[in-house]
Amino acid sequence: MIPLLGVSLIIFIVTVAVYFVANYVSEGIAKQGELSGWEYIYTDKAGVLPDADLRVFSAQNPIVTESSVRRDNIYFVKTLEPEDDNRTLVIRTDYSPVMIRVNGREVYNNMFQDSVYVGNCYNAVTIGASSRQQVVEVFMKLPFSVRFEAELSHGEHSAFSPTAGFTAGGVLTALGIVSLVVLAILGIVNRRRFRALGAAGVLAYCGAAVMLYNLPEVSYFVNPPIWVNIVAAVTHTTMMLGLLLIIGWFSHRRKLLVGAFFALGIGLLLVMIAVDPILIYISNAAMGLLTAAAVGYAGYTAIDYVLRRTQYATAIFVILVYYFLMTILASVLFLLRSTSLYIYTVIIPTLVVCGVIAYIYYVMFRFERRNAELYNQSKRYGNSVENISRFIRSMLTCSDREAFYETAVNEISQLVILFNERNKDLCCCVGVREGDGFIEKLNRGVSSCRYDIIERNSVVNRRNCIFSDTYFEYLLEKDVKKQVIFHFENIVGGLDVFFDSMVEAAYCGLETSYENTFGTSTRSVDLILDELAENAELNNGYSLDHLSHICTLTLRFCRAMGMDEEQAQFMSVAAKLHDLGKIAIPLSIINKDGRLTEEEQVIVASHTEFGYLILSAYDEPLLKQAAEIARYHHEHYDGTGQNGLAGEKIPLSARIVSICDVFDALISERSYKKPWSKERSLAFIKDNAGKLFDPELVKIFVSQVAD
Repeated sequence: MIPLLGVSLIIFIVTVAVYFVANYVSEGIAKQGELSGWEYIYTDKAGVLPDADLRVFSAQNPIVTESSVRRDNIYFVKTLEPEDDNRTLVIRTDYSPVMIRVNGREVYNNMFQDSVYVGNCYNAVTIGASSRQQVVEVFMKLPFSVRFEAELSHGEHSAFSPTAGFTAGGVLTALGIVSLVVLAILGIVNRRRFRALGAAGVLAYCGAAVMLYNLPEVSYFVNPPIWVNIVAAVTHTTMMLGLLLIIGWFSHRRKLLVGAFFALGIGLLLVMIAVDPILIYISNAAMGLLTAAAVGYAGYTAIDYVLRRTQYATAIFVILVYYFLMTILASVLFLLRSTSLYIYTVIIPTLVVCGVIAYIYYVMFRFERRNAELYNQSKRYGNSVENISRFIRSMLTCSDREAFYETAVNEISQLVILFNERNKDLCCCVGVREGDGFIEKLNRGVSSCRYDIIERNSVVNRRNCIFSDTYFEYLLEKDVKKQVIFHFENIVGGLDVFFDSMVEAAYCGLETSYENTFGTSTRSVDLILDELAENAELNNGYSLDHLSHICTLTLRFCRAMGMDEEQAQFMSVAAKLHDLGKIAIPLSIINKDGRLTEEEQVIVASHTEFGYLILSAYDEPLLKQAAEIARYHHEHYDGTGQNGLAGEKIPLSARIVSICDVFDALISERSYKKPWSKERSLAFIKDNAGKLFDPELVKIFVSQVAD
């Protein structure tokens, strides 16, 4: 967790550093237009000047804060040189009531005698043309802090003068609204609700909050004091909306939502009922702390997701810690009345959250679309494996070679077309060895086929099943010589991972049925399938030791149970084929780095059914036994397994192999784990007796087999 906290701290530091760099540049530009050279003095009573010396306020001499005694008022004065044109004087304060006099005549009064604070910071007045010097006096109350930014420009004053911050807020609002509209339209078209709508909504709200926060800076029409409360409430709510956006990612979020809405409700209530500057300070600090507490609770909850390695949990935790730090900083800055940095620390982290959440939802959407396609493909593929089983049965009924070639072409063509209807223009041909060459036995639409080149490619690549994007070829051999070549072309999507796996699985069926029917080599069908099972283990990144260990453990288990030697040997050989179905699982899923999606897990789990379908196509007793083991070796004794069988309803062979398979997997090293000790592995087996495993068989295994 320490490295993740470090990442959050780095993002926090970078965010603050960016502000100070940008603020340094912007302040340098802003100060160029400021009217300096004012004289000032603190006063005890509004509008009454004390008998004391005035101090000079300029860029080089900032206003000195009276720290010894609280002063609620301040007076500024400046003499303007004669000017032939009208001029506009703009003064920005920290929500201070203001009165302006020119040559002793009151020209502007913003609730100076009527209120402790006002809802606007912007004050503007037109100073008429004059051939004489004009004395400008500014009386201000100080409800929060001493802020006095004066600008003098030519022309009439405006009641509304947009700033860069207000304009930026408008741009953000427009972007958010456009995003909302686009996502809503896409949702209607695709008949789904996009979760990124929340991020777009928060983006629009951020823009509106920035505009509202800057509205007192650009107009004096929003001067009712309640605007101070409204602006504070809206600004604080921005961070809470960012938190709610993050909470939407959590799978178990009820408590988090209750906590967030409770903090938001109490905070808003405190802010809106505050009618005094001190109460406004306290209520805003309380709302900031409540928001920080809600963010902290969400961060604490996220730790569990990180430890469970939930997807995106690391990013969510980092953002929550960063958000917590920014929330605390925002509360402190509000108390210090650093207004520009305060709004920055509220809006920027919320925008960061919007960006991160939107990206996460975008990636999740991509995955969902991919998984939906994967699900449809796997469904088709499952049907294809069933068709392969039927294909093998059909091939085993062939009594002569001509029928074998004809049946193979018909069945394989049907497999390909059923997998993808766009393959209806499939062309194929069959060549059979005669002497040193090949004669064509069958041709359906292939203009020309060079069987000698196909044979040469097979020898070079050491493969008898060759495929590309538009064609695939099967080669059957005898005595190391290619005897039969099947060529299929005009394939659509030949490099699809599911299609490739189907082609490979179909070849396995074709080869075994050819060996079984015509006895072309000394290899038996079970030996060929045994080799296929070994290939499945190697494709999974495992060594062949697992198969030999399962075979040995099963043999010892059967002997310990009192089976005769022939039956024990029979069971142990069949057990070796328990994961044969994995040859039908796409390698892209088997070799995937990282955690599998739910859809991919379903596909991998289906290897039990795939293995059963392939093995059950043969009538040999050994393969029938292997089919039973392949189908049920992932059943759980309590009925929570793949097919829901429980207790004695699970075949004995599968209950035996299940224990052996799990035990060897535990004590073996895998890419995702270190090997467990024998003691720890046996403890796991014993702890799951009656749950995953047959309790009686566990006793035998622990006492007689595992030793």
